Amino acid sequence: MNEPRTLRCRAAVGRKLLAVVLLGYFSVAVPVYLVMAGNDEGVVETLLGGCLYVVIVAAAVGNAFGLRCRMILDAEGVTFVQSAGEIRVAWNDITAIEVGGDAHTWEVEIRTATGSHRPSALKCLRWFGHPRSLREAVETLERYRLAAGEA
Repeated sequence: MNEPRTLRCRAAVGRKLLAVVLLGYFSVAVPVYLVMAGNDEGVVETLLGGCLYVVIVAAAVGNAFGLRCRMILDAEGVTFVQSAGEIRVAWNDITAIEVGGDAHTWEVEIRTATGSHRPSALKCLRWFGHPRSLREAVETLERYRLAAGEA
């Protein structure tokens, strides 16, 4: 436990990668459709299509940045690298690690005395069942937390 360890939830990375691929496809398909059907549609429809294109590209770029999400575990605590920043939590500050979520996703919630964190590195779709890689990530977090408590 002396060296930092980097973990990624394979299911969460798969979700983000699938979103990038699908949104990338639509970022190509929408302009092709607009060019092919541009002469038949009016100006308003073309403008709305252009707005849709901008939203799709922004979502694709946002999900692409989400691919950098990971956890870095070391002796002092855990760092959750998010798409736009990092959250650092010391092991002795963590009071509970729970798996929950909403109707569409599984999420890991890290509770501390000051609040709770739901890192996007540990968010998976519910459609595919409870992912084994998410359970493994939670077990690894608990193992590191217990080892830090004993030291």
